[in-house]
Amino acid sequence: MTVVQQPARGLLLFRELALPALAVALIAIYSDIRIPLGLPGHRGLVWLTLLVMVALATPRRETVVAVGAVATLATFAAQTPAGPWASGRYVAAAVLLYAVAAVPVVPRRRWLLAVAAAPIHLVALGGSIAALITHGQLLAFASAGMTERVVFHLAFGLTAGMLGLALASGLDRLSRTSPVA
Repeated sequence: MTVVQQPARGLLLFRELALPALAVALIAIYSDIRIPLGLPGHRGLVWLTLLVMVALATPRRETVVAVGAVATLATFAAQTPAGPWASGRYVAAAVLLYAVAAVPVVPRRRWLLAVAAAPIHLVALGGSIAALITHGQLLAFASAGMTERVVFHLAFGLTAGMLGLALASGLDRLSRTSPVA
């Protein structure tokens, strides 16, 4: 007799409900925590990792946009010290992850979404660029250390993408080995 393996109901509920809720909660909580590493873009290791994991682990692509939107609303309502643009980065990154996930080749080659997280992390620089534009210092973009910030954001974005891929792959492996409920 052949037994067909299928994901346990509990794991499916975790992927569809608990994982997105946990991601929103962690993003909202972490947005208020300041860890002075002095490395531009290091905060993206948490929020972008969670968004990539949600984009790869949940059955519906739209879930990542919902997580980004709710995290944006939660951090905006909490009035985190980083300002309103810091809240907007979550929904902006989530929409971009959704767009990349919509490309037909990405479901078969999930690592492409992880690699795409590097340039997607540049949305976190929106506040800095907006500040330079409002002060009429757009030409100061390169001279104000922005080149270094861009490089760090790309590196941390790639790292976050790979971490998100690893976590989502771990969930996939867990679902393949879990007993049928």
